[in-house]
Amino acid sequence: MKRLLFLLLGICMLLTGCVKQQILDKITLSFVCAFDEAPEDQIEFTIATPKFSAGKSRTVTNILQSKIGHTSRNITELMSLQLNRPIKPGKLSVILFGKELAEKGLADDLDVILRDPLTSRRMYLAVVDGKAKEILKANFSSNEEKGMFLYNLIDTNVRNGIVPRQVLHDFEYAYVGKGRDPFLPILSLQNNQIMISGLALFKDDKYVRSLDVKQMQVMKLLQGNSKFGTLEAKQDNGTYMAVKNDESKVNYQLGNDVSSPKVTINLNLNAEIIDAKGTQLTIEEQRRIKDRFEQDLTTTGKELFQSCKEEGIDPLGLGDFVRSKTRNWNEEEWKQGYSTMNIALNVNVNLTEMGIRK
Repeated sequence: MKRLLFLLLGICMLLTGCVKQQILDKITLSFVCAFDEAPEDQIEFTIATPKFSAGKSRTVTNILQSKIGHTSRNITELMSLQLNRPIKPGKLSVILFGKELAEKGLADDLDVILRDPLTSRRMYLAVVDGKAKEILKANFSSNEEKGMFLYNLIDTNVRNGIVPRQVLHDFEYAYVGKGRDPFLPILSLQNNQIMISGLALFKDDKYVRSLDVKQMQVMKLLQGNSKFGTLEAKQDNGTYMAVKNDESKVNYQLGNDVSSPKVTINLNLNAEIIDAKGTQLTIEEQRRIKDRFEQDLTTTGKELFQSCKEEGIDPLGLGDFVRSKTRNWNEEEWKQGYSTMNIALNVNVNLTEMGIRK
């Protein structure tokens, strides 16, 4: 028994020596990169490498390296010719795509990313409203590396229930899988400030339309059970009221008619009023607020369904849901009937709290 134990310990010690070590001072790290369209069917590939200043100021600057070529791999090699340290993509956290490139399609660039075993499947992708390179050139973060700033920006809003999650793994599943289409957050640059301005919806690998922030929030609610996030609606007197999502639950139901499937989406939202603009929250007024939010969510949801059917895209994965409930599901038949499919939305809002002031 002791011999076996010593043998196992010896093997473990030998295995620890098999890992190839990479010293940080001898490699070029990049936490964020950008892809943009370039002339003659080329791409412009940009990486931002951090440079930390010594001393108490703790400021971070990013050194940009940008090249134009036909493939990102060849561009990376060209960049290496002017760098004294090899580029290692293992810490890449965010990949940005310029709007024009996303409209043409991301299949080729994604193929390279997905084939790399060092690529983290938990990294975020985003579409930039304009050129992705301009985001990296902007001075929006002085004490935090730009890639980590962008990662935390997207991740925080995903966790807060505002932005639907779509890491690289999710995007790959929606892109390769049947019965659904991918989406990505849209980043905009305004006065050197970065903001998430909406959601980019894709048909296969091509960006075809966008959702504004309100539509994006409703889509988040329709994706699955969630908490957090704030919803706003205009009341009959012209003022706006805001509620906080304490808990929302959604379930999909499929009708019995296989030849003409009907999907019913039931959304139940427990909400707390957090901004009432001085409104007296009587029982009657609470009923009006409840009706207004139910009507507003239903209208926005139906507009979302209609626009998706017109574009022939399925970001909610309704096809995947029907496929899971249907024998001999055929993707081509589903696509042909999707534009006329009956999608019903039932919304129930339950006002659980009125705040500390009644």
